[in-house]
Amino acid sequence: MTSNISESLNAANLAARELPITTLLECLRALVQKWTHTNRKKAHNIFTKLAPPGEDILLKNYTYSLNLEVKATTDYLFEVTRMKESSEVDLKERTCTCNMFKIDEMPYGHAMAVMREMNMDPYNYWTVYPIGNQSEWEVPEEVKDIIVLPPHERVKSGRSKTLRRKAGWENDQHKKCSKCGELGHNKRTCSRRRRRE
Repeated sequence: MTSNISESLNAANLAARELPITTLLECLRALVQKWTHTNRKKAHNIFTKLAPPGEDILLKNYTYSLNLEVKATTDYLFEVTRMKESSEVDLKERTCTCNMFKIDEMPYGHAMAVMREMNMDPYNYWTVYPIGNQSEWEVPEEVKDIIVLPPHERVKSGRSKTLRRKAGWENDQHKKCSKCGELGHNKRTCSRRRRRE
């Protein structure tokens, strides 16, 4: 709903913004990988300092896992039950029959119940993987055949802007009305002017 995350990444990659798109994306991926690793190192004890949103998700999943019963099938395969519902968790493949473990790539409630039962660290199961050298990528032929051209736009004269322009609603909070002197609006939207009319 907001652009806060993209603005944070944008600010952290000011130099990379001028690079070609594939290099920019690699810089972003490397940055997220670095952040994840740094936060995991800080999080020595469970639920401490990953990042507030990540911590909230892990804590919510941990709370949900407290009402689940875990039955081991093998060293890595487990059945997790709650009343009549049953799910199968595979820690080796990092999958669960509910698919949340694979979709979020973060321990969901069922996987968290297994980790809690086996005294495992859930932070070991939340990873941003390196993608390797570009020469080793296995790209499907239908993707290789796609030709991506730049958009048909006229290049504006002058130096391109490196900082983003604020939206109108962002600027209004600090504007001072020249009519009444109050903050948060301009003379065009001033309530005093509307009352007179």
